[in-house]
Amino acid sequence: MRHALLEAAVDSLVELGFARTTTLEVQRRAGVSRGALLHHFPSKAALLVASIAHLAERRGRDLKQRSTSLPTGPARIDRVLELLWESFAGPMFQVAIELRAAARTDAELRAALTPIEKLVRERIIHQTSVMLGPALAAAPGYAVALDLTLHVMIGAATTACLHGEQGRADELVAHWRRMFPAIVAAAAAPSPT
Repeated sequence: MRHALLEAAVDSLVELGFARTTTLEVQRRAGVSRGALLHHFPSKAALLVASIAHLAERRGRDLKQRSTSLPTGPARIDRVLELLWESFAGPMFQVAIELRAAARTDAELRAALTPIEKLVRERIIHQTSVMLGPALAAAPGYAVALDLTLHVMIGAATTACLHGEQGRADELVAHWRRMFPAIVAAAAAPSPT
């Protein structure tokens, strides 16, 4: 039943958006009683945050399956970053943007969303590091380069979503992917004094 509720919530978020996704709508879509919904999710915030975790798990499984055929050598870095960029495209990222924006003024949602956002970020970093391999992940500048990569991708995806410029965002991220090895090296270099 929990799975059906999460799937119904995800479908509603994608189709209707945050503002129009209600617990009643999720209950209707899942075909469950009000009591069953409230037993699993006592508030809309709890339901939506669990939906984000559910999406992250689903995306993680998909990414893991797709990573079984990664190339070796420098092409691997580009392909892994391309797979990572795909995480920021489409309706699932748009849902995340909506939830983040709503959490700015909704204390209950913010309190529930903050820990799950941190967990999702940790999983993304871990999975990306595994796919890139231990040699690169152990490089001194790797953590900074990956953090910068996530921020670039979030910003590019947000701009693409709001301005309808997916092609331009794809182009910018493609440039970033090519620069990533140099960024790892530059982030490891000592600062000039």
